[in-house]
Amino acid sequence: MPTDVFFGHWVCLIEKVSNRDTKAFEVTPSGKKFYGLYQIPSRWCREGKKGGDCNIACESLLDDDIRDDTACAVKIFHREGFKYWTQWSARCKNDNFITKEIYKCPDLLSPRTSPERIMHSDTLRARRRFARSTLQSRYSFFGLQWLE
Repeated sequence: MPTDVFFGHWVCLIEKVSNRDTKAFEVTPSGKKFYGLYQIPSRWCREGKKGGDCNIACESLLDDDIRDDTACAVKIFHREGFKYWTQWSARCKNDNFITKEIYKCPDLLSPRTSPERIMHSDTLRARRRFARSTLQSRYSFFGLQWLE
C-alpha cells in the first residue's frame, strides 16, 4: 500500500470513528467501551491503571496527548490490520477521498505555504524533513517510527 494511501486510511479512521475528538467515549448496549481518537476498545487498556494489551490506562486515551493513543492504535494495526475497526471496513476501506484531501494540507507537504505563520528557517527545514520522512516510511506516523 503506498504511503499516501496508508496515511489516508488513518485519517479516514480518525474522522469516521471519533470525528477527530480525543475525548470521544462510547458505551455500546452490550457494555463494550471505546476510548479516544481511535475508539480503542477496553480490551487494549485498563480502567484506573495501566493494563490491557497496550499496557495503558483507558483514561489516558481520552486526553489531548495522542502519542500513547497512536502507539496503541499502531499495535492494534500490526496485530489485526485496519479491519479490526468495523467502521474502517464499512466507511474507509474503499474511500480515496481522504487520501486526495491530504494533499490539500499545506503544512504536510510544504510548511512555508502557511502565510499566517512566520517561522525560523530551521523550523521550516525540520517540518519539511518530517513531512518527507512521513511520506517515505510506511510505518512512520505522527513522527514516531514503529517496529514491525
